[in-house]
Amino acid sequence: MNKEALLLFAAEQDLEWNEPATTEEIAELEEQLGVELPQDYKEFLEWHNGTDDREFCSTEEAADNADEFLEIAEEMDEVETFLEEDYQAGRVGKGTFVKGWVPFYDDGTGAVDVVDCAPGPNGTHGQVIHYDPDGDMSITHTSFTDWVESLDDDEEIEFD
Repeated sequence: MNKEALLLFAAEQDLEWNEPATTEEIAELEEQLGVELPQDYKEFLEWHNGTDDREFCSTEEAADNADEFLEIAEEMDEVETFLEEDYQAGRVGKGTFVKGWVPFYDDGTGAVDVVDCAPGPNGTHGQVIHYDPDGDMSITHTSFTDWVESLDDDEEIEFD
């Protein structure tokens, strides 16, 4: 994980880091969501448990946000997927929000970036999905580390 990129991004955005997450907090997040977090994301949480001003989610905020998005998805009459092409290709699970997606970054617009801990059979555990219930969604990075390293550019993954 590129801590320097995170520090620069936080300074540009005027973010203040929380204290590190404890081993117990990380284990509780995994238990609550029924997932195994990717190592790079665990390392991030062990370094800082989010920011104090909502952008980077703490373990508690990640669990709360995931629960909220899942509740909204369950209330919808029809189950659909906003990532139909990725679902058809087996990269993501089906649904408007999938159990196993862990919100980690909230851009303040209602959209979040999530770590996918329940990918489809052709997906990658830990891939990052930009989840926007009102707009375009896509797999943007193959891992949390890749997301961090690309904070200065907005490139999305291109699939053949």
